[in-house]
Amino acid sequence: MARPLSTEAREKALAAAQEVLSTDGVEGFTVDAVAKRSGVAKTTIYRHFSSGNELLINAIDCMVTPFPTPNTGSLKGDIEEFIQSVLPFIDDHSMQRTMMGVIAAAASDPELHRVHQEMMQLRMTPIKTMLELARGRGELRPDLDLDLALDFVEGPFFFRKMIRNEPMGEKEIRAFAAMIIHGLEGA
Repeated sequence: MARPLSTEAREKALAAAQEVLSTDGVEGFTVDAVAKRSGVAKTTIYRHFSSGNELLINAIDCMVTPFPTPNTGSLKGDIEEFIQSVLPFIDDHSMQRTMMGVIAAAASDPELHRVHQEMMQLRMTPIKTMLELARGRGELRPDLDLDLALDFVEGPFFFRKMIRNEPMGEKEIRAFAAMIIHGLEGA
């Protein structure tokens, strides 16, 4: 009779996988690196995870926490609060590197593409809820295309932080929220 799988070994491997992701990025992620860092044998890791991609996906899942859904009573307030809550996550260098690595790897790996799509769906849920609440309050047109609006809300913020790597303080957050509201009202 086979021994039961050790939850301690699984937890060690997942913790090490997150560390490898943080230090080496997706491009440097290997089962060998996880085994070395965790002290868990590769054979044991492969008993818990069918592939390096499965281990990578599980490690990413452990690192991603859902963002809160603000409900301040106004879309402008919701957007400002949302950006404030996301900033610490986006400002974390290891998370930036992981996110960009996942985006790059998802372009050529169907399994990572699926995971990236699921992560994006989870990440966009608060914004979609904010837009639906605003539409219900009459702040947005009833026929507004929510998929396009999601991209419009997320795009400028993502571009400034992840592509241009520019800081964002209170002044910029308020300006972004005002611009986004103005754009959505004109849509």
